[in-house]
This record gives sequence, structure tokens and C-alpha cells, in this order.
Amino acid sequence: MIPAQNWYQKLTVQFADGTVEVLFLDMSLSGRHRPRPVRLPAQWTRLGFEKCSCCPLTMEDYCPAAMSLEETLLTVRAHQSFEVVTATAMDAEQRTTSVQWPLQQVGAAFVQIAVFCSGCPVGGRFRPMLRDLRVFATGRELSKHLVYKHLLQHRGDAAASAQAVTAALEPLHAVFTGLFKRLQNVPKEATQDAIPNSIVVMHSMTMLLGIHVDK
Repeated sequence: MIPAQNWYQKLTVQFADGTVEVLFLDMSLSGRHRPRPVRLPAQWTRLGFEKCSCCPLTMEDYCPAAMSLEETLLTVRAHQSFEVVTATAMDAEQRTTSVQWPLQQVGAAFVQIAVFCSGCPVGGRFRPMLRDLRVFATGRELSKHLVYKHLLQHRGDAAASAQAVTAALEPLHAVFTGLFKRLQNVPKEATQDAIPNSIVVMHSMTMLLGIHVDK
């Protein structure tokens, strides 16, 4: 039996005006997010709409990461990125963690789910290393966690670990760039700035990881 994963299972976001959005994420035991679209996926989620240069997928009709974002990030489309919200996450062990952050930081958690857990072949390479990462991890926490995991994988060999992280980061940066371009083509009134800014925040986290590797 595969053990439960310490990852997001339910996300609740309370906005400044008192409204609440609750997301029950369909996460498999292996940590895979399986989006549950209530309608035909949007045109911008199609694989060929803004396919990443590093993407090896050919037969799929839709981008897995984009479909995940459609279910999660688009629930915040009526709000601005700087709005401070109260977000609560429940993991697979029924533990809850709450934060009061600007919406773009909370949205970065949705981007993590989309890139690392949706079936994206690039982000999926990191998924086994994130099983014990705490929910709402900061950029520094994510960076330290991944560096530590690579060190374990390479038996403490710093040079080999740094090489592996650097090689994995290059296509990952391309994925974040591709997602950002996709969302720039979504009607502005439907997205405001919270969604693209969340991708920028997550992208900056991976840039921070590169700095940790250099050190």
C-alpha cells in the first residue's frame, strides 16, 4: 500500500470581502492531481496553444498543468494579487495549516500543484521529492528541501547534486514561461493579475533554488 502523501487535499481561501472558495483536490495516493472540469476545457489549455519548447508530449490534446490551473487558479480570477487572504490547506494526514498571505503567494501553491503534480512530464521529475514538503512552503523552504533531496540522491556529492539540479531547472523555467504566456491570452477581465503573478512568484522560487545551488 502506498503511504498517504503530505500534500494538498483541500484548500480553503477566505477573501477580504468575506467570500470563501473551497477546493477539494482529487489527489491520487501517488500525489497526482486529477482535475475535474465541469465543462469542456478552455481553449488556452490545449497542448498546442502555447506548447513549451521542452515538452515531450505529442498525443495529448491538453496541457496537464494548464488543466490543473483552470480548476484551481481561475477560482481567484475576480481578485487582485495584493489582496491579503486567509488560506487553509489540509494534507493527506488530515492536518491543517493556515496562512495570511497576499493572494499571489497563495496562488503559488496552486502553481506548484499544476506543475509538479498534474502529469506535466517536466515538473513531474520533482514530484517524488515533494512528498514530505510541508504545505504552503516558502521559496526558501522549497529550495532547501530540493537541494537536500538531491544531496541524498547523490550520496552527499555536492558537485553531482548541483549538476542534477541545474539540469532539471532549465526546462522547468521554460514551463513557467509557457504557462505565463498561456494566461496572457486569457481575457483580462476573467483573470485580473492574481493568476500570472502567482506564476511569477513560483518562478522566482525556482530562481532562488538556482542561487542555493551556486552557494
